[in-house]
Amino acid sequence: MSFIQAGFLMACAAVAIPVIVHLLNRWQVRRIELGTMRFLGEIIRDGAQKRKIRRWLLLATRMALITLLALLFARPFLPQRTRRDGDRLRVVLIDRSASMGMPGKSGRLVDDAVSAAADSVLELGEDAKILWAWFDRQVEPMPESTRRPSAPRAVVGDTNYLAALAWARDRIDAFPDAIADVVMVTDLQQAGLASEQLDDNTLGFPSDVPVRIVDVGRPAANNLAITSVSPSATRLELGEPVTISATLFNFGTLPFEEVPLSALMTNGKRTIRLKKSLNVPGGQAEEVTLDFGELESGVWQATVTLDVDDDLASDNRRLTALEVTQPIDVLVLDSGSADDGYGAESYYVTAALLQSDNDIASVDLDDDDDGDKERRCRFGADVIYLQDDATIALDHTRYPLAIVADAASQSATLVQQLEVYVSAGGRLLAFAGDGVDGNSINASVGSGVTSALEWWSQTGLAPGEFELPQRSGVTPFRIVSLGVNTAMLAPFADPQHGDLSRLAFHKLLPVTVPDSTRVLAWFDHEHPAVTEHSLGAGRVVWFMSSADASWGNWTTSPLYLPIIQQMVSDLLNLTGEGPIRFRHIGDTKQWIVSTKQPPKAVASLSPVAYRDDAPPVQSLIFDQSGFEQSSEALFVINGSSRESDPTRTDASVMAQQYGLTLADGAGEVTSTRVDGEKRHEYWPWLAAAVLVLLVAEFGLANRTSA
Repeated sequence: MSFIQAGFLMACAAVAIPVIVHLLNRWQVRRIELGTMRFLGEIIRDGAQKRKIRRWLLLATRMALITLLALLFARPFLPQRTRRDGDRLRVVLIDRSASMGMPGKSGRLVDDAVSAAADSVLELGEDAKILWAWFDRQVEPMPESTRRPSAPRAVVGDTNYLAALAWARDRIDAFPDAIADVVMVTDLQQAGLASEQLDDNTLGFPSDVPVRIVDVGRPAANNLAITSVSPSATRLELGEPVTISATLFNFGTLPFEEVPLSALMTNGKRTIRLKKSLNVPGGQAEEVTLDFGELESGVWQATVTLDVDDDLASDNRRLTALEVTQPIDVLVLDSGSADDGYGAESYYVTAALLQSDNDIASVDLDDDDDGDKERRCRFGADVIYLQDDATIALDHTRYPLAIVADAASQSATLVQQLEVYVSAGGRLLAFAGDGVDGNSINASVGSGVTSALEWWSQTGLAPGEFELPQRSGVTPFRIVSLGVNTAMLAPFADPQHGDLSRLAFHKLLPVTVPDSTRVLAWFDHEHPAVTEHSLGAGRVVWFMSSADASWGNWTTSPLYLPIIQQMVSDLLNLTGEGPIRFRHIGDTKQWIVSTKQPPKAVASLSPVAYRDDAPPVQSLIFDQSGFEQSSEALFVINGSSRESDPTRTDASVMAQQYGLTLADGAGEVTSTRVDGEKRHEYWPWLAAAVLVLLVAEFGLANRTSA
């Protein structure tokens, strides 16, 4: 017997206490014989014998009670040896990467893998627990009720052995009392040993868990693959020739001759087809250029295909896309007149829009510009001066973006038109300005006239509840923080690209934003500087100061032009990767599911702080090649070129790299009987005995006199 708290055994010395008390309470009297008491003495002697017995029982009870209390706190236990016989766990991993689509003995390699995996579980009894999972770049568990899985129709992912072994390790950790082993059925493709997920040394696979690697791969494979297809640029100006480069690699030893290669380019309305014939020697690469000439503006999807009979068909097709563009028309709404010239609220915004990508000098906006000067501008600006009674045509297909230079100077009719425009899919960039003052906000007081800002709020275009414009006083307002998940202003988080805290504003429009509005940048004193929210199918961005120099000096800063172009580009989905984004099968695509604002406690910092306001996201996976159009971009999904290489590795190499213990050479998993130790504690019985003795001691003490 052992004890968890052996120190409490010292309390057993307290057993001497009831013995001492018992001895001190014994009567020391002298006997005197009286004749009249003779018969009474006989009766007393008979009762004394019984009392003596009870006193000894009471002493023993008290001594036992103290001993049991000491043992109870010492927590005695008996160690019991346990064995894990009969609790079997087998984790079966089946490779379903693209290379498993090669021909095998009974169809494809993945079909052979399913048969081998099913045979590996027949040797176990009915009580064994089997965990099944497919793996390529990701791991997909199968239902626990699976007895024999069905091979998937399409195998397109790239191999990642580390992800599969990490998943198996986590499942084994969830069953610590089971005799576990792992069966991995794969083609032992060497490319699967490389991983970007975590360091091989941190896998920590248990050394007492044997791993059986079942090889169903081909000893040699003959494969001609399209390893890459890329346009000369993903964004081309209208009139530039469109070319696509394709790289082919022959992974076999025999040459491929007169291989037909076809390319298809389409924009949904027009389709162009090109064909070529190629010779590719064994073990070498060949690059071919496909010239499509000049194409119309729009997004073009290209598919390059090889018509060849090789061992792996999944890499005989590869996709790409490009955009042929002309300057994007932006509608600029100015509450003034064309006669205002340089004083117009929209002048600086228009100048920034018409700036070319390569030339950041000032743009000549004089009327005598003959338009012959060639410039490569991303945007074209159509300015409408509202005081000139110009006709406004708000069509989001004609003008994907509208800019309001002075929000509080717009009419109720125009604001309602903008609501319809944005809800249909248009983008809106609104600036506060000189038209915003206390009189305009409180115009309805005593006059019954609704202010322009109230019109914005009633239509849902406002980012929140506006307040009176606020002046800065002696110290100007400065931008002090950015949201971390803000692609629009992300470049300015790096001081090398520009320090926004250097911009000074002596006036701003305060606003209280709800959770549905994201704050992309903050002034000091917790005032939002740039906000963004959605309305219908469109987006609305507000800058809480003027577009010109009336509320600050930012128009004279070198940052003015890149800020305007960055905001406009982001609203038109031109920032970051742009409207065309390239992905591989197994990559994660993320959809924002919440835009709740973070806490706004940010100190005044310089340079601008990078504020963490990343919303929660829900992750999805690209699971097949093709084109996928979202609301913001066209995704081009291809398989990984790593899977085209059929070079094989050895099970011992994998075991050495990942620290695995392989099963014995006969193919049987050698599972050593693992002995363990279990503590069988006796404190519940001791507690019950203490309770019984307490009751007995109480009864004996009441019935026993001194």
